[in-house]
Amino acid sequence: MDEDRRFGLPGFGPSTYGDSFADVYDDWYADLGDGDVIRALADLLPARPARVLELGVGTGRMLEALADLRRDTADDLVGIDSSPAMLDRARARLGDRATLLEGDFSRFLPAGRFDLVFAGWNTFFNLPDDDALASCLGLVSGALDDDSVFLFDAVVPRGGSADHVGVRSMTADRVVLSVSRLDTASRRITGQFVELADGAPPRLRPWSVRWWTPDEIAAAASSAGLTVAALWSDGTGAPFDESSERMVVQLRRTAPHEEASRVVS
Repeated sequence: MDEDRRFGLPGFGPSTYGDSFADVYDDWYADLGDGDVIRALADLLPARPARVLELGVGTGRMLEALADLRRDTADDLVGIDSSPAMLDRARARLGDRATLLEGDFSRFLPAGRFDLVFAGWNTFFNLPDDDALASCLGLVSGALDDDSVFLFDAVVPRGGSADHVGVRSMTADRVVLSVSRLDTASRRITGQFVELADGAPPRLRPWSVRWWTPDEIAAAASSAGLTVAALWSDGTGAPFDESSERMVVQLRRTAPHEEASRVVS
């Protein structure tokens, strides 16, 4: 299947999101409000030095915050991302504090096992389709020790099929419009931020999210040898219910470890 169909947006590929947002990501999402998840990640780690992998490391924002919380522990930090532009930002931010790799984390993960694997806000659901999501879970299962955790943070969309146009930000010489399409039948949201600045050509920043329901997560996790150990509505451990607009999911291995392939063709 071609990338256009996988991501639900013609012209969109594995590195499109990161390459489009790298220059503004830290400014636009400085107030994302996921400090609760970062603290939860730190609480999941042992007191000893740990090995940690972030899927979709982006600019390195979360990995840096976790390292700051664990500044007295010599953790082995690893990040993977499909966007060269994002990785350039992460390398500038983290220096030699982390090992950063370019790759599609539904097809490849670094060798070895990890005490913690995590993906920040919607990053897991940035993968294009069911096959990629399931493949990622299979690789993560092979990367976890028997007492390790995979945690991801994601949105829970509400409403039926709809198109939306709104204003993200506006100044005297610049406006950013948000254009999106929500289709709950296919469980996909696609969108563009359209940036119009005086004296500059328009700038498009596309994105695509393909989400699973909690039941679908549990079923796919089980097929990958994982089980849902916790399902929260935020990083503080608040219970998830039908009104939750966010899900924080913890997955653990369900059986003793067996060696698994680390590359999917």
